[in-house]
Amino acid sequence: MQQPLDALAPNAKRIWSYAIDDLVISIFFIAIFFDQLTQLVTPESATLFVKTNYWVLALLKVIYHTLFTWQNGKTLGKHLMKIKTVSISDGALLTLPMSFVRSAVRILDEAFFYIGFLPAFFSPTRQTIHDRISRSIVINA
Repeated sequence: MQQPLDALAPNAKRIWSYAIDDLVISIFFIAIFFDQLTQLVTPESATLFVKTNYWVLALLKVIYHTLFTWQNGKTLGKHLMKIKTVSISDGALLTLPMSFVRSAVRILDEAFFYIGFLPAFFSPTRQTIHDRISRSIVINA
């Protein structure tokens, strides 16, 4: 079931949703590593901390986005922006494997200078690379 173009979430809502979700994940990350973060006193120690713990941040993002997208199509950011992720073929919620793929590819999109997000600004379906690979779209809820 192809969604009508007016049902597609505006990019502005998606950007705000992204910012809210990153804030939530950052709070989790800070809570987990609070004691270690308070011990950072030099740029070198901060750099080492980031290099050592980037995988934890990436894992938090994948778990957060996978579970919430799979369960109800919405992360906290999407809920607040009143948008959700659905399958492009039938408008249903994504399966757990497709939610995982979408979340994992999203991390790669971020790691490579957000290049994978650019197609959303030029595509009539506003799909990012991780949307295309997971065969999903983001619509108004």
